[in-house]
Amino acid sequence: MSKNDDTIIERLSELYKDKGADQNIKKLPLNVNTKYALFSDLHLGDGGKADNFVHNEETMILALDFYRNNGYSVIFLGDLEELWQFDFNKIKDRYNGSIYKILRSFSDNKVHRIFGNHDKEWKRPSDPILNDENIQYGTPEAIKLGDNIFLVHGHQGDYICDKVVWFSKFFSRCLKSGVSFAKAFFNYENRSATKSQIPKSREKLYYNWAKKNKIILICGHTHNAIFASLSYYWWLKKQIKDNKKELGKKRIFKDKIKFRKLSKEIKSQKKDLHYEEKMLRNYNRVVRKGTPLPCYFNTGCGLYKKGITNIEIEGDKIRLIKWQRDKSLTPEKRREELWDEKSLSEIKKKLI
Repeated sequence: MSKNDDTIIERLSELYKDKGADQNIKKLPLNVNTKYALFSDLHLGDGGKADNFVHNEETMILALDFYRNNGYSVIFLGDLEELWQFDFNKIKDRYNGSIYKILRSFSDNKVHRIFGNHDKEWKRPSDPILNDENIQYGTPEAIKLGDNIFLVHGHQGDYICDKVVWFSKFFSRCLKSGVSFAKAFFNYENRSATKSQIPKSREKLYYNWAKKNKIILICGHTHNAIFASLSYYWWLKKQIKDNKKELGKKRIFKDKIKFRKLSKEIKSQKKDLHYEEKMLRNYNRVVRKGTPLPCYFNTGCGLYKKGITNIEIEGDKIRLIKWQRDKSLTPEKRREELWDEKSLSEIKKKLI
């Protein structure tokens, strides 16, 4: 491992073990009655050309409406605002009547947040979500759900994103005007919005740390949705392989309806796989062979061209959700479970 990797591991371990006087860890309950919706990396801007979130504003409102009406608590795993490029007051002015307004409508203690590298600077009570005069500053750096689930943004310890964040912010603001110009006149698609420039090896680093500590780690930061230590790209590869094998069975070949349905499903999965490759999200697997332990999860981000991904935890179940941007779909169909939910208790047994 590199020196930077060692520093990241060291900082994650300090936080998880709650070492040092500077630690600020929030603890939330996890039982059969708790319901959490986890989001990360919305990067709210000023609504202009350089604001990568604005196209998903209506989709996010739909998602938040669903979670508020169904008794969920919402947790943001950092980078809710894009403070590297935009002034906070401009972000607040743009989204105060939409995103912030609906978040303030949640009942008491139903909205939580930890900071990321792009939204580390805001101070309460100026925070537009949690206007609590008794809280003087800042936000927790991590959250523990129950005893075995650890939530962080994922930038901790990294040299560029944590140690010299002032330089990263300066560089990002310099790029902002160029991105706006390119979008306005050349139909530029900012791929880095949905594929963070974090090294591909970072996912493996998170996985190995979670595996070693025998916990479930849930991050944001990389903008890459991960469920049970598999990215959507690798899950699609596995599904296509399994479906092709099923398609070759005689009983399926003879059943014309099932044959057509399975063929259509494979075609759709191949299309999604091609899109993932086009967006350069065909990351390396966290293990070379076999099935990885289901210890690492990532919420993805709120910047995808086709919608927003997030993670739901309901009682003992954990799910990866895609909120589709397509308004032609019914509200029910816009909330899509990307693959089968898993049992947290079963995952914990595998980690022991």
